[in-house]
Amino acid sequence: MALPEAVAWAVDHNPKLAATTARIEQAQARVSLARVPAQPAFKLSGSGRLQNPAQQITIPIEPPRTINITRSVSAAVSLGVVWPLWDGGRIEAATGAARAQVDAAEADLQQATEQLIYEVGLAYFRVLSSKSALAETQAGLTTAEENLRTTRARHEAKAATGAEVTQAEAAQRRAEQMVAAAGNAATDAEQALNALLARPLGEPVTLAEAAVDFECPANPADAQAVALAVRPELPALASRQEAARKAIAQARAERQPGVAAVAGAALQTPTAMMSAHSEYVGLGFEWPILNHPASHAAERQAQATVEEIASLRSDLESVIALQVSESARRLADAGEAIAAADEALRAATDAAGQAQAAYGAGTITRQQLTAAQGALRQAREKRAQAGFALNAAKFSRARALGLLRSLVLIPAQEVTGQ
Repeated sequence: MALPEAVAWAVDHNPKLAATTARIEQAQARVSLARVPAQPAFKLSGSGRLQNPAQQITIPIEPPRTINITRSVSAAVSLGVVWPLWDGGRIEAATGAARAQVDAAEADLQQATEQLIYEVGLAYFRVLSSKSALAETQAGLTTAEENLRTTRARHEAKAATGAEVTQAEAAQRRAEQMVAAAGNAATDAEQALNALLARPLGEPVTLAEAAVDFECPANPADAQAVALAVRPELPALASRQEAARKAIAQARAERQPGVAAVAGAALQTPTAMMSAHSEYVGLGFEWPILNHPASHAAERQAQATVEEIASLRSDLESVIALQVSESARRLADAGEAIAAADEALRAATDAAGQAQAAYGAGTITRQQLTAAQGALRQAREKRAQAGFALNAAKFSRARALGLLRSLVLIPAQEVTGQ
């Protein structure tokens, strides 16, 4: 599995990202719900009644006249409509707040995607680094085993003491313990990556080595400007602040009067005193004068939310500036570690070459040759680990600048054919 494939798989299957996507759909549904009060409301009702005996009245005139008040079987159906004409801005404010929540949810999705990419990338390089560390400890174990074999042979030849054998055995046991610890660390790293990819924890992980090609602004001021412009956390806060401002407008609109057109029509079974149908058209007016304390409280709450988000934004901008600076230092440290590992690898390569020549000339022992070859293997693995650490530092730098989605996600979509 290559790094873009791992990122694409995580984006498609991670449950946290799916939950964040579902929250966008919920926010979009609230926009439609906020528009509902602006639409005409129709109410259809019907009734039927069976009554016995029917009620009648008799007028004492000449000749007497009997009038039916009810019928033994009666039915009625009515249709009413209320069409809001003006609501003081309630619906507009509620719709605006709902739309701002949609924008905030979309920004949350971008933030969650970027954080997931970051975690997958770090876990990916952690797996590669842990396997390299395992190979390094295995090289050390090979050297310790050869040293123990040689020391025992020398002890049998009366050229080494029992204490030297004991020390060699202890070194060999320490090397075995280091191999076991490195193996456990590699297994833990694989399980952590599988958890992010929503795969079974015990599933084998085979990764391709990857190099992150990332160029970032060299000027610290430019880097911070980029981060403040594209980090998704800031748009999310801005959208929530806008939603709070709309909530203030909505609370104020709750104190305004409202006007609606009302109309209705009814059909019923006629009697001598009731007609078979009736209709009406008019205007409805309401002014919630007793709702002022509640709307004032809602307004104060929304205003406090606006001020709270403003403080959070200020703190977040400071945190982002700190993250940008720290990521630059980590990247510089990783570059220096690469240079040191390259130098150590060159020295180990030269030493191994000289040891091979000397062993061929018979001037050094097999133990010394094995030690030189083991040191070369360890230097190679340390160089590989330094390379993985550099890639992880680049990932951290891209995350601090808010550029991970453009750095990794687009290639990942190309890989998956999306």
